[in-house]
Order: sequence, then C-alpha cells, then structure tokens
Amino acid sequence: MIRFSTMAALSGAIAAAGLTAPAFADDAPAASPFTFEASTRVRYETLSGAYRAGRGGSDQQLSWRTRALAEYDAGPLTLGGEFFDSRAWLTDDGSYLTSTAINTLEILQAYVQAEFEGGEIQAGRFVMNIGSRRLAGENSFRNFPASFEGVRGVFALSADLTLDAFYTAPVSRRPGDRASLLDNDHEFDEGDWDTRFWAAHLTREELAPGVTGEVYLYGLNEDGGDDRYTLGGRISGERGPIDFDLEIMRQVGQTGGGEDVAAGKVHAEAGYSFEGAWSPRVSAQLVYASGDEDPGDAEDNGFDRLYGLRRGALGQTGIFGPLDVENIVALGARVEVRRGPLQAHVLVQDVSLASDTDRWRRAGLRDVTGASGDHVGQVIDTRLRWWIAPDTYRLEAGAAVLFKGEFATDAPGAPADGDSIYSYVMLTRYF
Repeated sequence: MIRFSTMAALSGAIAAAGLTAPAFADDAPAASPFTFEASTRVRYETLSGAYRAGRGGSDQQLSWRTRALAEYDAGPLTLGGEFFDSRAWLTDDGSYLTSTAINTLEILQAYVQAEFEGGEIQAGRFVMNIGSRRLAGENSFRNFPASFEGVRGVFALSADLTLDAFYTAPVSRRPGDRASLLDNDHEFDEGDWDTRFWAAHLTREELAPGVTGEVYLYGLNEDGGDDRYTLGGRISGERGPIDFDLEIMRQVGQTGGGEDVAAGKVHAEAGYSFEGAWSPRVSAQLVYASGDEDPGDAEDNGFDRLYGLRRGALGQTGIFGPLDVENIVALGARVEVRRGPLQAHVLVQDVSLASDTDRWRRAGLRDVTGASGDHVGQVIDTRLRWWIAPDTYRLEAGAAVLFKGEFATDAPGAPADGDSIYSYVMLTRYF
C-alpha cells in the first residue's frame, strides 16, 4: 500500500540517520492499533550585521516547540491528530519575528485516512510533502510548519506510475500581529478558503535504470488575488556514485493587480559520492528563479515558490534566511560527510539577482533603476548533526555568513552594517 508521510518530521529524521527499529520475535504480541510519537526542541540563534531594510545591529532568539502525533488504526480508516506548541523569547521591538516562530497550543493535523486497493485518501487538516518539496513541503527547521485543510489522494495507476492529487486551503496562523506574538498569545488557526491550493503530480519510477521522472500542475487561486499555475517536470536519480536532480518550472496566470504572470525556475544539481569511512559526497548546484524584468510593464516575472522549502538548497533560515526562490541566481558547491551518528556539510554559494530592477525579497530592498547592480554576495553555510543517544537526543549546530555584495550595500535603504554572521545550536528530545 501507498503510505502518506504523516509522521515524517519525527520518524523521517531517525530513518535518515540510518537507525532502524529493533526486530521482534515471531511470537511477539500483535502491534497496538494506537501509535504515538512526540518531541520537544529548544534552539538558540544569533545574528549580527543586519541585511534587512530598516534594521541594524544584532538580533537573537530563543525558541521552543513541542509536538505530539497520535494515530489510531481502525481497519479501513486511520484517525490522526497532531498537537503543536511553538514559542520564542529574547525578542524585542527590533527583532525579526513572524508567526512561523510563535504559534501556541495549536492543532497542526487532524485527519481521517482511508486505504483501499491501489491507493489512499486523506481528509481534514494535514501537512504535505510532494515530490522534491520545492512547491509543497513540511519545513522541519521552522518552529511551526505549514499545514492545509482539504482532501488528498495517492493512487497507484500502475506498478511504476503514481498520481498524487490534492485540493486544499492553507491554514492561516493566528494571531499575526507583532504585539500578540511578542507575548506568545494564543488564538486558534483557521483554514483560509479564500485561497485554494491544488495539484496533480505524476511520478514514474524507473523511467530508465536508476532514474525517476515527474510531471505536474499546481494551482493557487486567491479571491481578489493571484491566479497562478505552475507546470513542471523533474528527472532525478543515481547511477553508481553519481546522483543528479534537474527540475524545471514555468508559472503562468494573472496577479490580483491584473498583470500577466510569466515566470520560471530551474534547479540543477549533480553529486558524486566517494567510498570511505565518512561517505563523503561533493556536489554542485544551480538555483535560478526569475524576477520582474520591467517594473513598469503589465507582466509579472517574479517566481512564487508557493508552499515549498528553501533551506535544503539555499542554506540557513530562522532569523537569518537571506535567500529565497525568487529573483535569484545562486551557484553553489557542497561537501557532505556522514559517519555513524554524525552528519555535516558545508555549502558555498555566489548569489545575484536574476533582475537588477526587481526586489531582494528577504531583505525588502529594491532599486527600480538597476543602478545598484545585481550582486547580493557570497553565502557560506555550515551544519553539524549528532545523535547523542540514538532515537532519543539529537544535537544540531550551524553557522552562516553573508559576505555582502554590491546590491546588499548600495541599494536604497540598505543597512550600513557589515557582513551578516549567523549561528545556532538546537537540541531535540524524541519520545
């Protein structure tokens, strides 16, 4: 049977570390229909050297979150629910703060799931991880991930062809005002049915030996806002020590302001894994997402990543996160190593704007004349993960530097601070 990844944030991390569940004897008692997983996490972040418009000096944040996921297998139906509590401290009036960091006493998921021959259907509130997760994915680093209300189905059309389709509304995090966030106030989230998010995503395994192919259509329809459609395709796989990933997207439609949408994105990556105790992998990548070419015309060329992830390709997020999949050309090289409970990587990227007259989204900077150039700078990202105790405690730490380029220093409103330096340490306890 096909299975939804409803426990991906908890069990996926454990599986990724190469840990396996213990084997049981044949005469062991039958498994309980009730399953429960939980974790609690604390993270401390620091940032010096502001890059966002209107900000200066340093910043810090201490965040904490607890999540608990329970499922009951009632035969043809499975009932699931996940509680989430996210809070943050050490923030002040000048801190970078959003509802992705603070969302207290909330129901992230509440769903019913039905299995049948050749597929599954899920309805209610749930998280989603689709394909490469570049258009829809659960952000495990973020203190509170995105969820959706609606229906999703996964259907095995043949032995190697799968259709993943959904029709949903994004869940709107509440409260959203700064004063309430600073006080860690509580208000229940609600599905925003003024926005519809849907897709049909086909995956073909063994398109060629070791190669997977995907094609898809995503839609985002907002009452009084954008009608945006994303068509794309992806080829990925491994051939011996070589792995590769090529994904191309095109966005069309119309903005809420009546502009025609004409945007695109390319993600290209190739890696080589060496034999050895540390299993080193080296890779190179290109991330391109279009920006608006002419702010005065009737066409919007800015790419929208919808509800996709950016940390894996573009580096650290949190209170740092200078890069986004919009108006960007990022050339990068990565080195990864893994041995036992340890995993580490270094990612180096050179970043420019795809259009020098469009915005640098995360900084809130724009020069419509193009006189500030297009070079954002270089970003170095480092990360270390260590399972202190298998299945129980995981420590993660990282640091990143943005060496500011011409645009980051010269654009109107750019902070006068020097290069941006970020660090964090994070401890997770799994139950």
